Amino acid sequence: MLIYGKEIREKIKEDVARSAKKIPMSMVVVRIGDDKSSQAYVNGIKKFGDETGVNVEIASLSAGISLEEAVKHIEELNQDPGVNGIMLQTPLPPHLDVAILANVIDYHKDVEGINNYNLGKLISKQEGVKPATPKAVISMLKHYDIPIEGKRVCIVGRSAILGSPLAMMMSSENGTVTLCHSRTRNLGNETRNADILVAALGKANYITPDMVNEDSVIIDVGINFDENGRMVGDVHEESKAKARIASAVPGGVGLITVAELFDNLRIISQNNIV
Repeated sequence: MLIYGKEIREKIKEDVARSAKKIPMSMVVVRIGDDKSSQAYVNGIKKFGDETGVNVEIASLSAGISLEEAVKHIEELNQDPGVNGIMLQTPLPPHLDVAILANVIDYHKDVEGINNYNLGKLISKQEGVKPATPKAVISMLKHYDIPIEGKRVCIVGRSAILGSPLAMMMSSENGTVTLCHSRTRNLGNETRNADILVAALGKANYITPDMVNEDSVIIDVGINFDENGRMVGDVHEESKAKARIASAVPGGVGLITVAELFDNLRIISQNNIV
């Protein structure tokens, strides 16, 4: 069975729109270069802002911009009282380090929850802004009444903005978490043993049918494009057909991620952090 994110997105959209009528909410998306998948995501953010009454501006910077120039641009946004939230769109050009730029963003305006300060609050289990995509994964599981507590959770991909924080959040929900990566031996053994398998590695159709079991729940976080320009996930469609439950791509976690980004903006704005 395929599960989708539309209902969850609409519920968050209602909450954000209601808040936007009461308090000023604005966000700037810093986009460097012209990555195709990046553009699709940015378009979705702009549309969500239009639908909820939140001002969203796209700061499009050249792919050849220097680190120093990018830092200066973000610092100017930090100082702008009219900007509630700042998002750094990835992937970045190879010469730019996402870890450096993410920590230039004032943590008070960090709508993605990827600044080290906000990640530290996550690790120490304090209230705060959490990374949007991991939030979306948790929201999807809870919406469909899929229990996490006591379940074996396998996450494939350990990025600082997705896999690693998701592992912490799953652990906080009392799941038993295995975090896999490129150096994991016998990856198929780990994925087949999972009650909940989360694919978050950014490689199209990487999770094949022999890597999953029939009773598993698969959450596919991947957004990739095939040779025909069609959006595909990290999990092969035959793998999803084999599993008990699997999230759709498109129409799954990606829809919720955009909404969770605005939910973070709502939290920031309501707390008068700007």
